[in-house]
Amino acid sequence: MSAPTGVFLTGQGLVDMAANDPGATARVLETRLEAQPEPGGALALAELSYREGLRREAHSPATALPWYRDAAACAALALAEPAGLSSEHAIATHNLALKRLIRISQADGVRGDGSWREVLGGQGLALVSSTSYLHPAQLADLKVADDLRVTGMHNVYRSSGLGVPVVAHRLAGPTETTDPQDQFLPRETRTGATAVLLPEGGLYAGQWRRRPASLYFADPFGAPSLPFGENDVSLATDRTTPLADQVARVHLDQLEWAGLFHSSFKREGVEAGLYMLRPYEPGKIPVVLVHGLFSSPRAYVQTINELSNTPLIASKYQFWVFIYPTGLPIPASAAKLRMWLTRARETLDPGHTDAAFDQMVLVGHSMGGLLSKMMVQDPGLELWNSTIRIPHDRFKFSPKLHETLEASLIFRPLPFVRRIVFIASPHRGSPLASDLFGRTISRLVGRPDELAESIKEIEALNGPRVIAPEMRGRTPNAIANLQTDSPVLATLDRVPIAPNVPYHSIIPQILKVSGTDGVVLYNSSHLDGAASELIVEGNHSSQQKPEVTQELRRILLEHVGSIEAGSGPVP
Repeated sequence: MSAPTGVFLTGQGLVDMAANDPGATARVLETRLEAQPEPGGALALAELSYREGLRREAHSPATALPWYRDAAACAALALAEPAGLSSEHAIATHNLALKRLIRISQADGVRGDGSWREVLGGQGLALVSSTSYLHPAQLADLKVADDLRVTGMHNVYRSSGLGVPVVAHRLAGPTETTDPQDQFLPRETRTGATAVLLPEGGLYAGQWRRRPASLYFADPFGAPSLPFGENDVSLATDRTTPLADQVARVHLDQLEWAGLFHSSFKREGVEAGLYMLRPYEPGKIPVVLVHGLFSSPRAYVQTINELSNTPLIASKYQFWVFIYPTGLPIPASAAKLRMWLTRARETLDPGHTDAAFDQMVLVGHSMGGLLSKMMVQDPGLELWNSTIRIPHDRFKFSPKLHETLEASLIFRPLPFVRRIVFIASPHRGSPLASDLFGRTISRLVGRPDELAESIKEIEALNGPRVIAPEMRGRTPNAIANLQTDSPVLATLDRVPIAPNVPYHSIIPQILKVSGTDGVVLYNSSHLDGAASELIVEGNHSSQQKPEVTQELRRILLEHVGSIEAGSGPVP
């Protein structure tokens, strides 16, 4: 029991009673305070209720619930008292009681066949949130963030204050909150929230008992404080644990294998696409992170964690990821990226009123850089002619085949993509894709049914020798496209990037002077005309090194600065 509460109970003549029966003492004190509230009374009630909850939890957790509810509620009431009256003890008591309330509500023995929402509703708590994204109906369960172990993160971003940071298991599904943007959110997400118990009314005449209290879920990236009376109280946050938990549970390593060797995620039940880790935020510039071959969005976990917790960057940008089966031919994957980016624009900003969307930045690691580059190129018929022997105007299509080939080989720059960052990107291929090992792996890459059907249809309509001579004998997949003599890469290397799109290169090099990152040679990563080029010491998988993140931060700030100064890219 805190010293302020001890002094208060002494003045009430309740110290001895509190030591033996905190629950009965709380009821006596509550009756007194209903008639005459006194400073320090709410905190004393909170601490007595918490002690009674601890006593009951040891034998019957369900019977401890109302006491922990009262403890958190009374501690919140104490925060509305004049500043300086034991707010530190009130925050600590609120958080301790609410942690136990949340844990018990998730226990199978307490929930039975019901949900945690029903358990807390049975305690008279209304469940509310600061955003529809955290609507309680879509939260399958909660875990106290402190109960989860974070591994593999360079930094863990937490702040102390009022509330219990939780990791909520969010399910995207048909509820009254269903929103079109849900198609860009993972079907299952571990997302962060800060839980706070908020009572209504005060101690006088038992107002707080007669009015429903709320369990409020605050967005950890939202408002940093809540008002209590005349006081603003800072909220506790945890912005890293939910991200780490999400990555740990999705089994991205399995998707990396499936995406390469099966060129599909069907066996894993995952859909390729553009994903946001948080709801769309109009006014913030999208940064789309595109991973490379035999990879997944986990290649950018550290990047997202660091940049999302850089205040100036977080205030200007939102971070999205593109996940795709990397064994597909590069033009096919680029077509999927182009389709998803366009769909996002038409879904999230159908009126094209969000100026920030028109300043999108793409960051591509390795092969992801090639996909990103194709979003700002206009190859005309060059890519077609490098892969198809029959001229475009004499080629025979079915409607579906026409749509597929046009999307992959003939395209225009996306007008809302305004800057590109290449990290270890093989613009002129990789010797590893060309050697015996690379060619062997290429033969092991499965051909998706839809691709096999397209090739069969092309040959049926146009003859068996329709594929350009330079492509014959090559398996149509990403590894073949990455060979140093690839006609696809040679064409993309000739086609210029749109002149209104600045681009930057970040090039890891082993020992900085070796001329290679172990996979891609410097001469393949280098691009003339880049707005900047930074060589960092590292290997091909150095995209999350602090030096790379620091350069990304610099580029993003430069992008914002050029826009605000009116000297940035123009349509």
